[in-house]
Amino acid sequence: MNISEKTKIPLEILVATTNRTTLDFLYNMFKNNVLENYHILIVNQTKEEKLLHAETPNIRVINSFETGLSKSRNLALKNAIGDICLLADDDVVYLEHFEKTILERYNKLSDADILTFKTLTSEKKPYSNYPNQITSLNRFYRKVLSIEISFKRESLINNNVAFNELFGLGSVFQDGENRLFFEDVFKKKQIKAYFSPDYIVMHEPSSSSDDVASDRFIFARSALNYKLHGTFVWFYVFRLIASLVRKGLINLNEISSKIKMANQGIKTYKELKHGK
Repeated sequence: MNISEKTKIPLEILVATTNRTTLDFLYNMFKNNVLENYHILIVNQTKEEKLLHAETPNIRVINSFETGLSKSRNLALKNAIGDICLLADDDVVYLEHFEKTILERYNKLSDADILTFKTLTSEKKPYSNYPNQITSLNRFYRKVLSIEISFKRESLINNNVAFNELFGLGSVFQDGENRLFFEDVFKKKQIKAYFSPDYIVMHEPSSSSDDVASDRFIFARSALNYKLHGTFVWFYVFRLIASLVRKGLINLNEISSKIKMANQGIKTYKELKHGK
């Protein structure tokens, strides 16, 4: 059966990208697989003069004139049609038969609403120090990459789970969106989330979240910790800065500027949420 004739879509890949005018980037993403066999929804954050179009029945495109990765994810979630959805960025490469791995795990873990998987670096090494077995995600979620996240679409929609649009690349606070996503998930007791020790995707050995000593990260992380911990935020700020000093990622003479950046992140979040 041709993919365009299918009425049931077991898996849909939700790709976030920016300023694309051709689909060429997909060929690298699916070079280990047959592109025509996959249902793909692309959210292309762009300008009116740089639009992306798809002529093939398995690929849908939304050209969005907003910015921010979390807005892109939420727009994709709102418009997805697959039973199971997989989050994607435009710089990943999928391993051969990755969809089979995902669908088989959902069949075996019938109560799972969310499953996260493993990433292999381009150097053929594990991206993180992953558990060796299936485990509840609340033990591991802080290290999860967005490209490792899959979910049953109806479970998220029915429970009003979405990404916080103040956080994530292109947003005010350019980190922390996955952490807040899972914090929201764990508040919904009926959602079951697991980690599965299977590789599905390949990525370069670092991501935007790895630059933990940058002002961008400290600004965002301080806002995140204020949202999560309120007046206890400074405990987490000083713990982070002490860790950066101990690991040699910042010098002693940088502490003052990092504290100021943390304070600015907290202040900005307060202004956005509370008007003060």
